Amino acid sequence: MPPSRRHVVALSATLLSTGCLGAKSIGPGSDTEPDEDRCHSGVVVRTAGFDPADDLPYQLDRTGRSIVAAAATAEYAEHTTYGEAPLEADAFVAHDGAFYRTDYAVATVERVPAFSMDVRSDPDQEPPADAAVVAFDDLPAVDRTALGAALNPEGEDEELGRQFAVREFPAPYPDGGAASRLVGATTWVRWRDRPVRVEVAGESDATRERRTLRYTVERVAETDAEFRQFVADRYLVRLDDLPADQRAIVEAADDGYEECRPQSEALAALRSRLAEADSLPTPGRDSWYVAFDDRRFELGITEWES
Repeated sequence: MPPSRRHVVALSATLLSTGCLGAKSIGPGSDTEPDEDRCHSGVVVRTAGFDPADDLPYQLDRTGRSIVAAAATAEYAEHTTYGEAPLEADAFVAHDGAFYRTDYAVATVERVPAFSMDVRSDPDQEPPADAAVVAFDDLPAVDRTALGAALNPEGEDEELGRQFAVREFPAPYPDGGAASRLVGATTWVRWRDRPVRVEVAGESDATRERRTLRYTVERVAETDAEFRQFVADRYLVRLDDLPADQRAIVEAADDGYEECRPQSEALAALRSRLAEADSLPTPGRDSWYVAFDDRRFELGITEWES
């Protein structure tokens, strides 16, 4: 929540009568800000349009797409990683027109040698005239894995800028560097469309954890319509019977509703009601799929501190 401006909106007369709000008593749509000396934390409630078939499936990167495609056609798919799992468990994903729920187990864990690696890209610096530039695809597999881990961590498809530097990255070499072309040398490598300078120590001075994850997927729906019904059966929370003070919060949430702490009794009761239901599997935020006054939407609740 940006600390510079906090809109507090939609406190109905019913809410005001409770006398439990930490923010100023202001009405829907007001631009009045809370007292900066008192309001240092709060709760925001917002609504958002929500189509389960479009909005709930996890947005897969290249690694995730490969895992799901393999697991959907076999009993499982194994993936080796030196970092976080590239695809969460209990995530919904779309593949080839159908919808699946993911799961994984850790099959093996081991420590492998790591070599300090520096990588530098500078558009103003060209390889020396006598230096050979090696295409990334022509490197041994162990070098492609190590350099790829340094430049494109799993789960990140973000494009690197034209100028960057990676210093003292613990590049994993399970074979101790025996098959490497990069270990113990300074090498120019063409990474995608640019030459990068790669320097790797000649001896290992650390280790990295390597995990093999075994992914499985369960098909939960064959079509968009089936998936929408599946999500409604499992997650839909009906809020048509809310008392007036909680109803006022949900109605105001279309424009963003906020309270300073301590939260009102009405908001606490609404959150308690929602906590009894399954929240949507949306990483990084608490949200629910709700039905309210002939509408269906996502209702999200976020806490903030300045």
